[in-house]
Amino acid sequence: MLSLLQDKFFVDALFIGIALGLSAALLSPYLVLNQQAMIADGLAHVSFTGIILGVLLADVSLFVAIPFVMAASLLIKYLATTKTMNGDAAIAIVSSVSFAIGLIIVKVSSGFNTSIESLLVGNIFTVTQAEIYLAFIILFIISIFILFNYRKLFLLTYDEDYAKFSKVKTKLLSYTTALLTAFFIVVGVRAIGTLLISALIIFPALISNQFSKSFKSTLMIGLVTSLFVIVFGIFIADPLNIPAGSTIVIIYAMILMISILFKTIKEKVSFK
Repeated sequence: MLSLLQDKFFVDALFIGIALGLSAALLSPYLVLNQQAMIADGLAHVSFTGIILGVLLADVSLFVAIPFVMAASLLIKYLATTKTMNGDAAIAIVSSVSFAIGLIIVKVSSGFNTSIESLLVGNIFTVTQAEIYLAFIILFIISIFILFNYRKLFLLTYDEDYAKFSKVKTKLLSYTTALLTAFFIVVGVRAIGTLLISALIIFPALISNQFSKSFKSTLMIGLVTSLFVIVFGIFIADPLNIPAGSTIVIIYAMILMISILFKTIKEKVSFK
């Protein structure tokens, strides 16, 4: 199996997979524990249209898709702050309308020759060098953002009212987190797929929350779990010739089920 490391496409898949996995694990607690996990799923649907527009309008689709999805993330956050709808409704409206527009563009366009299936399920073994560089750039930006705003983000996640009382710029942090999530989603869509990319954000916090006793341990367990699942999933997917993104999500789901079962048994034994 180590002979796979001699293939450039496999090494590239590992690089972008690790960068995306760690980025998702860093974002995971702040979105999942703050009940904003669905924004990742919504932005994934928006990215479908963004990438389609990028393919039609430019040679490098990401440079069109990234600002498009970032604008959508800001729109979702804005709509969620109005009294006319809640956050889930804002996500549903923006994502469904964007996805519908994308499908219409594909249908009526004669210049679109990218496989729809590849956008929906992704292919981590066909990523470009530009996508790898962008994956590490977003990992670096997210890491710096969390490092310098760790306490503020912690307060925002668990007690937004107290964060406001402590003069934390909650709106700025919330909008910035949404923008970084949008950036991450667009970069990861071609590798993991529109239908699966949000799972990378949702699972780490859910799994680590079964074992952690503090926010810091939630973050660390999520990072370790994500690193393991990404690498293991890629090593399994390539020899079996199955989609790496799907394999990674299934491994995540299995670990989550085992974690919940382990926690339940542990609590029953402790209760007795």
